[in-house]
Amino acid sequence: MPIDPVRDAAVDVLLRVFERGVHLDVSLDKTLRRRPVADRGRRFMTQLVYGTVRHRLLCDHVLAGLCHQPLDELPPAVHAILRMAVFQSLFCAQVTRPAMVHTSVELARHRSHAGLARMVNAILRKAPATLEEVSLPDPEKSLIEHLRVRHSLPRWIVREILDRFGPGKAAEICALTGREAPVCLRVNTRHGSVESVAARLAKAGFATVKATPLPEELTVVDGHGLTASRLFQEGCFLLQDPASQMPALLLGAAPGERVLDLCAAPGGKATHIAQRAPEGVFLVAADNQPRRVGQILENFERLGLEAGGILCADGLRPPFRDESFDRVLLDAPCSGLGTLRRHPDIKWHATPESVLRLAETQRALLRGALKLCKNGGVVVYSVCTFTRQETTEVVESLLSEGGCAPEDGPEMLSPWKTARGQYQTDPSDPALDAFFLTRLRKLS
Repeated sequence: MPIDPVRDAAVDVLLRVFERGVHLDVSLDKTLRRRPVADRGRRFMTQLVYGTVRHRLLCDHVLAGLCHQPLDELPPAVHAILRMAVFQSLFCAQVTRPAMVHTSVELARHRSHAGLARMVNAILRKAPATLEEVSLPDPEKSLIEHLRVRHSLPRWIVREILDRFGPGKAAEICALTGREAPVCLRVNTRHGSVESVAARLAKAGFATVKATPLPEELTVVDGHGLTASRLFQEGCFLLQDPASQMPALLLGAAPGERVLDLCAAPGGKATHIAQRAPEGVFLVAADNQPRRVGQILENFERLGLEAGGILCADGLRPPFRDESFDRVLLDAPCSGLGTLRRHPDIKWHATPESVLRLAETQRALLRGALKLCKNGGVVVYSVCTFTRQETTEVVESLLSEGGCAPEDGPEMLSPWKTARGQYQTDPSDPALDAFFLTRLRKLS
């Protein structure tokens, strides 16, 4: 019998992610370009690959109890097929058990040989049908092991969450990382008010709610097809998590000022600055990757916004004179652990060592941002993570060097204020990604 083309294409996506370390969204886009499928198939493939990556460790825990040989000795394609099958069994209510077993066996036969197909059949016929049937580590004996397996998180990330937020909140945060993120957007108020855009979206079949007090945020009840809508093409909104809308609000701008977004791609925060900028603001958006500079240009053009300059430049060696700008936004490269709902593959690539390397880069970039800022000007530092090394420790090290002081931002951000000039969204809040931000005033 013919194999299921959607599931077969999903195996290609998973192999790139698991074997070659390709980012999940990049791998999925590449596969869909090479092997286009109907809209329904696209949705199912997205569910399959994101769910399998999201629950990878839990799937392996289940398989380890069913397979007589070590999982790492299986051919990678067969391992991916088995992981995907367990995900379907536990989390895909629309997939019947016979369909899960049959399609997986046919995939294994196609990707390997009849012997391994028989093994896949034997394993999956014993696979649990619900989470309640899965034997998990006892949380009373080891909370770390329980959270690690149940929510498919590397041990070091569980320890980080426990250390940062305590055991009372850790289970809630770990659970949230395994869920899908809501579809959120930022209304382009140059095209209309939030209320008018919400009304137009509703008329087009996209119901929205206000999930946060952030002024331009709307959260979409069902975002399928949103980017294909006329409203998106006309530039009425940009897909952007509410937490990612906070840096531009914290930065602010006054008429006639020169503003720099130092690590601007793909342009969400830079376009937000431009959207809110008063008359006479000169905005420069820079990024060190040429391909991603193209994304900044595309977003500015679609939204009908202008920047004084959009260029490819290295934030560690910027082509600007010291004290060239009144305000500088540094949305620094980081571990991204605050966005695991949107990018579940991050947890399998990040390590404690990579976090330390990133923290050093963040310090260097923040020092550079302060140099580029005029005396008396404002620098905003933001990262989409919650590790101490990349958040409070980076800021504390810069404050200890002198030359800047923390300063509170607008009142609308007060719900997330944790210290003077410092803001952290709650990683257990389903409405937002986990972000850390600080506003610094450069001293003379």
